[in-house]
Amino acid sequence: MPDLGGREIKIGSDTTYPPFESVNETTKEIEGFDIDLMNEICKRANCKAKFITTAWDGIFVALAQGQFDAVVSGVTITDERKKTIDFSEAYLRYGQVVLVRSDESAIVGVDSLTGKNVGVQTGTTNDEKASALQKEGKVGGIKRYETFALAVKALMNKDIDAVIIDSYAADGFMNVNPGKLKKVGEPFTSEALGIALKQGDPALKQAFDAALQQIKSDGTLDGLYQEWFVKRAPGK
Repeated sequence: MPDLGGREIKIGSDTTYPPFESVNETTKEIEGFDIDLMNEICKRANCKAKFITTAWDGIFVALAQGQFDAVVSGVTITDERKKTIDFSEAYLRYGQVVLVRSDESAIVGVDSLTGKNVGVQTGTTNDEKASALQKEGKVGGIKRYETFALAVKALMNKDIDAVIIDSYAADGFMNVNPGKLKKVGEPFTSEALGIALKQGDPALKQAFDAALQQIKSDGTLDGLYQEWFVKRAPGK
């Protein structure tokens, strides 16, 4: 296992994205799957995780400029992003889904969004997918929000008809708004999440990848998955 020698790792994170990362309303501490994962990685690679809350918009520019060493925030690995930043190996796969109000009956999946107004977080792969659907005439209007929390709030206030969001995050928002939201249809993409890294730091990538491989092989990753996604699934 590569040893980072106790190095402090500055990690940018948009902490409005349960169950990946959010602020506990009681303790006011940052918690979530990504937070536990990064702490576990640093325990094995001998580093200290310093989480820095930051807005999603501009987060990768800040990473490329060296304001952070890494970004962990439910980040999808894409070829476009690889042009300016590096990634660890993937640690989770997911699909995008449609999130609606619990009393919604007309929208039953992505194919029934024609003429509907959907919300997304600006600059996400969900934003890209909504734009592609709109070009195909499969979505009416798109409203973009600084955070998914604001998009979900707009949905519950009936300002929009649906939110296009990652499946695990949809579960997270359903948990914090019990009985008010539901997922409809099946996931309509397949994507991989990774830790975004500043380019030009091969030692960090090597250490993170080695730690991730250990975490996967010894069952720790599955334990975190059970804790944050299974035990906390809506209705549990």
